[in-house]
Amino acid sequence: SDGRLVPIAHICLTDGRMEVEEFERAVKAGCKGIFVAPHTLTDKPHAHKDYDYFWAAVQDHNVPVAIHPVAEPPNRRVYQRFREMYKWGEWWVDVLGAQGPQQAFLALFQYGLFDRFPNVKIVMLESGSGWIGHMLDRMDAAYETCLGKSVPLKEKPSFYFQRQCWISADPDERAVSYLIDFLGADKFFWATDYPHDDHTLGYIKALDTLVAPLSERARRGILGENVARVYGVAL
Repeated sequence: SDGRLVPIAHICLTDGRMEVEEFERAVKAGCKGIFVAPHTLTDKPHAHKDYDYFWAAVQDHNVPVAIHPVAEPPNRRVYQRFREMYKWGEWWVDVLGAQGPQQAFLALFQYGLFDRFPNVKIVMLESGSGWIGHMLDRMDAAYETCLGKSVPLKEKPSFYFQRQCWISADPDERAVSYLIDFLGADKFFWATDYPHDDHTLGYIKALDTLVAPLSERARRGILGENVARVYGVAL
């Protein structure tokens, strides 16, 4: 691809040590980032201290870690309560697909990952972005109550989002321009899962509509500059 395609490695969290070897092999081979599934084989959240070796290696190499949805096995689905619809409710399954990544994302805060590893970069991918405004408000509000005593973080969750997190928006998300005004033009990428059946061929037209109301700086950011900066690639 003459540099146009950038490899990203899938890392499966198991014991926290084997992952480091695979991660370092992937980076040496040219991978610019990694991604993890919303679930783990051990059922321990991604930020569990058993995985600190992994997070330390990621931080040392300055490589972003994305949480990306996958086809989760039924016994690990955290969001599909009504099993009767598993085989025929494709639309229902798809719309709920972001809930697995959201739970994994929230657990990073509950375990205090961002104070233990203040230079780790977290990217939320292919899960939409419209939920992030409400999520940050809700996290901050609950953090400031007695519930926040269980969260080993020195600052409110929104502080760490601004410092260490980014999120991708689908081209058909009409409310993104308002979120960009609220959270910052540098926090968003665009992404599409085309040619999967939930993303149509018209995604470029939808992308034009998405960026039309944005400032020139915000347009450049969401169309490429933000992701290039976070992943350290040239446009």
